[in-house]
Amino acid sequence: MKKFKCIVFGIFLVCTFILPVSYCNAEETTTTTEANNSKVYDLQQDAFKYYQVEHKGALGIPMSYSCTESEAGDIRKYTVEPKYSESIDGNKVEILISQVNVTGASDNFDSVLKDNKYIKNIKLDKLDNNTAKVDIETSGKLNVKINPVKRRYSSLGDNKYEFKTFIDVTFEEKVKDNSKIIIIDPGHGGSELGATANFTYEKQLNLDISKRVKENLEKAGYRIYITRDDDRNVGLLDRTDPANLLNADLFFCIHNNSLPLDVNMQSVYMFRGTTVLYNSTAPKPGREFATILMREVSSTIKTNTYPLQDRPNLAVLSSAWCPAVLMETTVECDDGDAKMMMHRLNSQKVADASLRAVNKYFIK
Repeated sequence: MKKFKCIVFGIFLVCTFILPVSYCNAEETTTTTEANNSKVYDLQQDAFKYYQVEHKGALGIPMSYSCTESEAGDIRKYTVEPKYSESIDGNKVEILISQVNVTGASDNFDSVLKDNKYIKNIKLDKLDNNTAKVDIETSGKLNVKINPVKRRYSSLGDNKYEFKTFIDVTFEEKVKDNSKIIIIDPGHGGSELGATANFTYEKQLNLDISKRVKENLEKAGYRIYITRDDDRNVGLLDRTDPANLLNADLFFCIHNNSLPLDVNMQSVYMFRGTTVLYNSTAPKPGREFATILMREVSSTIKTNTYPLQDRPNLAVLSSAWCPAVLMETTVECDDGDAKMMMHRLNSQKVADASLRAVNKYFIK
């Protein structure tokens, strides 16, 4: 009898406390889901992205939402989830996007269509207040795939953030090409000079090395996209967009280091040489390639090395979904490093060492 009373009392507790809490949680989840489903995102019509490598192109249709951190909750996990349907018929691709507000200046997509091997035409129509349609005409017979690709959040100031997801439309030729896709990113550029010690501009040295790395890798059969091939500014997240939209195999950022002006020359001498930065918290960390790269470069140009640096908060490393590294080739404020890198022969040596590192990383 005592056992029976305990069972009845247990059931009473479940009905009184646990079930109502569960019901409330379910109701809260439903409310949250409904709130997310009712959100209207922005589609900025003059902010489409397009990147192209051998046998493949990628078009990014940007869907964004801005809010405060308290509204977003965990800003690292918050995701814009565009509502869309797709139709692919021969060389015609139609993407119908709902719950969207079309913003930005009207665009004829000339920048996207210029030298475009896979897209003949793009048309964006606003069907009503919350619906838009993107029509794409492709060139020839291609394999077309459409998937959402999340971008890292960005701060707008005043505790407000922008969250973005691209509707990623990829176009691949119907040929078998398993060669790796690598994004080369020359650091700085334009008004961002980088280190300016010893009569050198880091941005120019970064570009020179990067072009040589690109040429080496292309000759070896890799598919390469370079984020800048001239002296211009490139936004931090714009640097990793091609890696994410093309679903690259490696993101390789090239820099030369600097140290604070108030550091004494003994410290400069101590920290001169080569190091590579990576992100241990990334979905696919780049530590393995960073290790190989540092050894190859430093042993080739005879620089000192100091330990690899785990830098998860660095934008270009935390916003790439593929393995990503940032190489600090030398320290420009060190007289010896700077004098060495003034000779273009050493830039070529860095490029040759980088090719060996990439081959060792992928050929295991």
